[in-house]
Amino acid sequence: MKTLLYLFLFINVIFTSAQELPPLHNYEPSLYLAGNQNWMVSESEDHFIYVANNKGLLEYNGSQWTLYTTPNESIMRSVKAQGDRIYTGCYMDFGYWIRDDSGILNYTSIIEKTNFQLQEDEQFWNIIVKKDYVLFQSRSHIYFFDIESGDIAPIAEQTEINKFFHVGDTYYYHVLGEGLFQVVNKKAELKGASDFFLEQTIILMFEHDSKVYLLTQDAAIYQYNDGEVDLVGTCDLDQKITVYSASLLSDNNLLLGTIANGVISMDLNGKVNYTFNQGDGLANNTCLYVFEDSAKNVWLALDNGISSISIDSPYQVYNDKDGNLGTVYASYQSDDILYLGTNQGLFYKKSGQDKFSFIEGTEGQVWSISEHQGVVFCNHHLGVFVLSESKARRLKNTIGTWQLYSVPNAPDLVVAGTYKGLQILNNSSGEWEFRNKIEGFDISSKDIIVRDNVVYVNHEYKGVFKISLNKEFTKLVAYEKIAVLGKGIGSDIMDFKGKIFYSKRDAIYIKSSDNGEFVKDNELSKIVAGDQYTSGTFIKNDGYLWLFNKSKMYKISIEDINGKYNVESIPLGHELRREKIGYENLTKVGPNNFLIGTSYGYTTLNQNRKNNLSHKVYINNLYRLDKSIPTSLSLKNPSEVPHKNNHLQISYSSPFFKTLSVVEYQYRLLGENQEWSTWSKVNSTELKNLSYGAYTFEVRSRVNTLISDNVDAVSFTIARPYYATNTAIAFYIFVVVLIILLLNGFYIWYFKKQKQIALQKQQKELELKSLTNEKNLVELRNEKLKSDIEHRNRELAISTMAMIKKNETLNELKVELDNLPKTVASKSLKKMLDKNLNSRQDWLTFEEAFNNADKDFFKKIKELHPSLSSGDLRLCVYLRLNLSSKEIAPLLNISPRSVEIKRYRLRKKLALSRDDSLTSYIVEI
Repeated sequence: MKTLLYLFLFINVIFTSAQELPPLHNYEPSLYLAGNQNWMVSESEDHFIYVANNKGLLEYNGSQWTLYTTPNESIMRSVKAQGDRIYTGCYMDFGYWIRDDSGILNYTSIIEKTNFQLQEDEQFWNIIVKKDYVLFQSRSHIYFFDIESGDIAPIAEQTEINKFFHVGDTYYYHVLGEGLFQVVNKKAELKGASDFFLEQTIILMFEHDSKVYLLTQDAAIYQYNDGEVDLVGTCDLDQKITVYSASLLSDNNLLLGTIANGVISMDLNGKVNYTFNQGDGLANNTCLYVFEDSAKNVWLALDNGISSISIDSPYQVYNDKDGNLGTVYASYQSDDILYLGTNQGLFYKKSGQDKFSFIEGTEGQVWSISEHQGVVFCNHHLGVFVLSESKARRLKNTIGTWQLYSVPNAPDLVVAGTYKGLQILNNSSGEWEFRNKIEGFDISSKDIIVRDNVVYVNHEYKGVFKISLNKEFTKLVAYEKIAVLGKGIGSDIMDFKGKIFYSKRDAIYIKSSDNGEFVKDNELSKIVAGDQYTSGTFIKNDGYLWLFNKSKMYKISIEDINGKYNVESIPLGHELRREKIGYENLTKVGPNNFLIGTSYGYTTLNQNRKNNLSHKVYINNLYRLDKSIPTSLSLKNPSEVPHKNNHLQISYSSPFFKTLSVVEYQYRLLGENQEWSTWSKVNSTELKNLSYGAYTFEVRSRVNTLISDNVDAVSFTIARPYYATNTAIAFYIFVVVLIILLLNGFYIWYFKKQKQIALQKQQKELELKSLTNEKNLVELRNEKLKSDIEHRNRELAISTMAMIKKNETLNELKVELDNLPKTVASKSLKKMLDKNLNSRQDWLTFEEAFNNADKDFFKKIKELHPSLSSGDLRLCVYLRLNLSSKEIAPLLNISPRSVEIKRYRLRKKLALSRDDSLTSYIVEI
């Protein structure tokens, strides 16, 4: 087992090596969605990046890649941006792209436009653009294109042109086996025909300090002077390399793109500064083109993908590519030795070395590294180690230790915060050793501060304890929990310039004196507020108190005179720092250099080198969306958008390509809201359900904390909906006027109608009143008539009863006379009685009275039964009066039997059936 362990350590010692490299960013084909191979890179005036790709022209605006396919579907080999044109060359064609008003590039083929005939199978590998003309280079020709006239003319023709160079105001091209040629007055002149030019492949020709240099395929540098060359230097790598492309960078170093070894940075003497290959994170080991943009970003067109390197970045990245170091939890610079404490153990590197070596015996988790009395200690999962360059000695009886703290006024004593309470280390005769454990306190003590015989211990889950020890530092005397501080994950406690600082989420407390209380500092608390909080870990280094949050690193200092806090922010967020949260660590490793431990190695910060964060923002496209289908709108001329398409999408970008920087955007829509939106990394926005009217969309960006130099804007108008157009409004006005007129006419008619109704009502009321009066009058009349009729009926009844009584009396007298002896007087009296019994005058009187009471009876019955005799009519009258046969007999001066006979005869005349009542029939007439 020990053998395997030593073998593992040996491998670590040998292979734990890497370089501190400038930040790198890769763009995979799956990201830019085009071909694998990329052949050339260029930059436009607005700092957009253009790449000649197997599938066409790639445009990168800082946020989004856009592919414009080659018109003839061939491989695009070259690209050069100049002014508002992007010139490109491909198989059997070259031309330029111009952006239209909607932000889309459109292609114009110079070959098709001029009907120029090219040699069979020509491909164009290089483009040089000047103010008035453009030079296009294929393997067999160099063509001169006059921008103003549009004419094309060949100025060089060869069997195989290797490279075409622009040096100062001079043009050269190299043909292997023939030599170096210079183009003078549109003609080629041979300038170098020595064996060097015949046999060596020239990759780069450049001017530096008024001298011309050549770089060959085998990475050798020569000085060129009128056809002669002198060797200056060769690449000092211990391996053979083949250079395919190269560029002299702004820092006066060469960056070589090789066939299989990635890229190599070296000076003009051949000394290598660093190398980048796939092991260091490069996307591919074959680099086909090297290009430095105006912001000192180096773009690498690779055989598989694209990479960019920020060569002037203040950051350098040490990437533990093989995982031999692990996550860096602690670092310490001691003279010329740099120590790194990781989750795998303790490593060191001496100044001038590239490799880190493992220190034997320190396998496992390192928590911190500190110095006390000139001795470096490593606080480890296994206990405390004393370091001496490449050796580590573990102190016996020490257990897992978080950190150490020197006892004030007792230089030979150190308090160790361990997994199980506190331990005391003692310097005895120059040797540090374990002395004792503090009795009565067994809580894990990750963060500690010692003031005299008082120890402050922070526990993330339990809070902060104030512990009082005896003078001998052997046992606990008293302890209390500081309630005001509470507790918090990632919390920390640290002393700095006589004050004690405590931090947790949303709060930083400060205790300014031994007798003072912890008081929350509202300004400093903003650093750990809300979603910006990652942890409250304090780092005391280089006379500053350091604190990290989600988006920045903070350097806190205190002025000695007035105690004022000065806070400096460094815009390097957690996403880019990649540290182990809760175990942030930082160490000064040079005059202005700081090392920041990460989960994959470390990052160094050079505070003397400032990032140039100046940048601009551009609106790239304005689309209106119709059922999610985008239609481009003009960015230059205000567009009017139909109201039914009031759903817009606007994309924007800031062409800032520095790695380890964060670009965010903020916008506002004038015409709707004057307030800026919150900052966001999203580079587009959708505007939905816009009301009609004129709008101006403004956008700005910021890189880390610096806002863009400009605010870009685009104006547009949402057309009125069909129901709000001028025609519709005129129609509405017409309708409203018409309605007003109609309402006015209606009101006039209505009021007339109401007046008429009122008059009619009044008239009806009068008529009703009149009718009521007439009715009352009629009723009075009817009552009078009724009274008259009743009176007459009474008279008729009286008359009838009188006649009946009279006739009965006369009949009785006649009977009595019949019983008397017959004399002349009795006969005369009897005759007189008979005359009175059959008196016509009585009947006429009765008939008149009956007609007054029921005047229409005779008329009606005569119309119904014209055959009735006067006797029948008389009988009908008596029956209508509802007189019985006995009562009728005296009136007719006949017997009741005779009355019945008369009734029988009358029934027949009236054609009544047996069941019909004679009296009822006559009464109902």
